[in-house]
Amino acid sequence: MSDKTSLETFRQAFADFSDKTTSVYVPCPAVEIGGEKWRILRKNVVDAVEKHAPDAKFIIERLQEFELPDFRANGIALFEDKNNRRMAHLNSRPVASITTGEHPFILPLLADFQSRQTHWVLFVAKDEPKLFLYQGGNVKDMTDRLDAPKYRSVEARRHVQDDVFFHSGSRGSARNSEGRSVHHALGTGQDEERDKTDRAFYEEIANAADEALPPQTKTLHIIGEEGTVGHFAKVMEHGRFDLVQHHAGGANEVEAHIKEAFQGEPVGDGQLPEGKSLPDLQDAAVAGQVSMLYLPIESALLEEMHEQADEHVKFREFAHDSDEAEQNRTTILALENGADISWYAAHEHDAVAEIRADLRW
Repeated sequence: MSDKTSLETFRQAFADFSDKTTSVYVPCPAVEIGGEKWRILRKNVVDAVEKHAPDAKFIIERLQEFELPDFRANGIALFEDKNNRRMAHLNSRPVASITTGEHPFILPLLADFQSRQTHWVLFVAKDEPKLFLYQGGNVKDMTDRLDAPKYRSVEARRHVQDDVFFHSGSRGSARNSEGRSVHHALGTGQDEERDKTDRAFYEEIANAADEALPPQTKTLHIIGEEGTVGHFAKVMEHGRFDLVQHHAGGANEVEAHIKEAFQGEPVGDGQLPEGKSLPDLQDAAVAGQVSMLYLPIESALLEEMHEQADEHVKFREFAHDSDEAEQNRTTILALENGADISWYAAHEHDAVAEIRADLRW
């Protein structure tokens, strides 16, 4: 799916929300001990919503019912106004926050939705499939979210059929261990049966990946031995993901192989337009003048994924006159009037982290 199509899908998803929306972002705790961190965080978030937006019944009820295993990635976003409700899963870990009486606070979700530096990677192997999240040079094992079988469990379910229908070739009463399998009239050969088992295994992995990944995920990278990856890709080729194959064997070094696969990712280039004040940009956005809005990734409010991420979450509230709310308001107005969005890293351009725009006139 193209970036423009993806952005249009995003634009339509929030078209009906008003400027009286409550928006809540909740990260998955970085460090967990028996689910205790999540229970504390959930209580704090529910208390904040009940205090600032007691009418947000959908958000409150959803949070109260949400359990740690329900995280399909690293965070959730919830939006509610009088007539609209929406929940989304984020690949990245958002800053815990709440805004009330505002347009939907979309900056973190939009950055996550358009991210080119966050990738889901499925390691396909006969022993045991694994799921990883790559972000900014770091690889995180997310296999606990992948409810996929091991090959031997799928094989065992079909083993009874093998015993019933097949035997090794033999002469008289002497068993010939070198003989190829033969089949009865109602069965098939072992080679064909093995292909059926492989396909059943791959289909279960495909279904597990579909369930594990956030709905906004469009591209899935698959890595493993060439033949295994190729066969799996054929099973998934008509699914909801655009597949990218990486050929590398060895389960012990898969994280290193993933880093190698993305080490050549391009960084932002080109010239940025001059900065303007937010009131001027908002006026231009309302008039439909903005053709491209450049957002600094520093405004995305997504925490960088790393092994030492702080498990103590500080819940933030963005008031109407805060810089974050003003930036979000400008973005909403630009999107509503047909602007495209491009994220940039200010340090890569040696520039001030501020919203910029290409104007149509």
